[in-house]
Order: sequence, then structure tokens, then C-alpha cells
Amino acid sequence: MRIPIRSSALAGLAIAAGLVTAALNTESVYGQPPVPDKAKDWTYVGQGQCKVCHNGPKEGAQWDKWHNALHAHALELLETDAAKEAAVKAGLTTPPAESPECLKCHVTGYDPVAKAAPAKITPADGVQCESCHGPASEHLKDAKVLKFTPAKISEIDILAHQLVPTEETCRGCHNDSSPTWKADRYTLENGEKVGFDFKQAWAKIAHDHPEGVMEDKYGGKYPVD
Repeated sequence: MRIPIRSSALAGLAIAAGLVTAALNTESVYGQPPVPDKAKDWTYVGQGQCKVCHNGPKEGAQWDKWHNALHAHALELLETDAAKEAAVKAGLTTPPAESPECLKCHVTGYDPVAKAAPAKITPADGVQCESCHGPASEHLKDAKVLKFTPAKISEIDILAHQLVPTEETCRGCHNDSSPTWKADRYTLENGEKVGFDFKQAWAKIAHDHPEGVMEDKYGGKYPVD
């Protein structure tokens, strides 16, 4: 069950987080980054499959943290007055929740040319796990081997079929092409004002695996067994 959020609260949060995103045209570089070559044959499975293994205490309740944060409500944000005003200013002729220019950042894997999300992606789930970690079909296969055939653990590299999000991943949508971009949204340690700071933004959505041993330069930890 999706947690209800008041429309006025969504509008305020959207502006604060920079998530109301209506690009000026579908050819813009603004949008979710393309799937890397190594993941071209992977397919989307939907966040429900992620929840099966990533919502227990041992995994740090990762799915629950996503579900309770703004990314999970990205499509709802397009229904707010703030989003509609941004769409008008961007010159869109359709509501933001129906515009490919907006949906390409607010719905996982959305194809603005085909005007559709992948078959197993529910648009209402907004920006979900596979937006950042890549299509999970092969990762799901690896996980099933580990779960049902523990003896094969030495044969599986659980990181082989998932992507580790980087600053470039986030900047695909969090950049100055957004009509709600604020150049002074974040304050760096040296006092400089910037529109986006990966370190601070990452902290807002942190969902580390408590037993993870692979750590990226921003402190994100990922399970390897």
C-alpha cells in the first residue's frame, strides 16, 4: 500500500528536492542515463521483485527506505500544482503526468520515443530500484542461485549483474535543464553554493546493506555475499 502524502506537502518537497522535472524537449540530454553496454540484455523486473530480498533487517530494510522516500512518489509529484506550473513554463501542451518530457525522469526505464515504460514497470512506482541499479533480470537469477543452491556461492559474483550508481547517474535528471533547478540548493563545506551535490543528495536516500563490504567513495556499501 502506498503511503498517502498531501498534495501541498508533495509540492513543497518536490521543489526542495528538485524532482519536478519537465525537460524542454525529448531530445534533451536531460533524463535517466542510458543503460550501459554490459546491461543491454538485462530486462526490468519491477520493484516488487527487489522487495523479496531487500526488505528484511539483515538487508537494512532497503526497499522500505526507498518506498518511504521521494523517488517512490516521483509520478505523484507530477500531479501537483508546482509541476503543472513548471510544465506550462516549459511550453508543454499536455499535463506533466502525461508528458514524455517529464515521464522520462519520473518513471523507471520510460522511453520518451515509444511513450511507454518497460512491460514489468508500473509507472506509479516512480523512480524505483532499477532506475539506479540497472535492469535486474540477471541479478535476480544470481540471487535465486544463492538462495536455493548455497553450495554454488563461490560461483556467483552478486555484483556482476547490477550497477553501482554514480554522480553521473543522478545528474541525468538532477541538472540545470529542470525548470525548478536552483543553482544555490546545496552548500558545500567551503561555503560554495551549487545546484547539486552528490554527497549530500546520496545521504538523503542512503540504504546501505549492513553487512556489505564493498564501499564506494561516498560511503555507499553493497553486499558481496
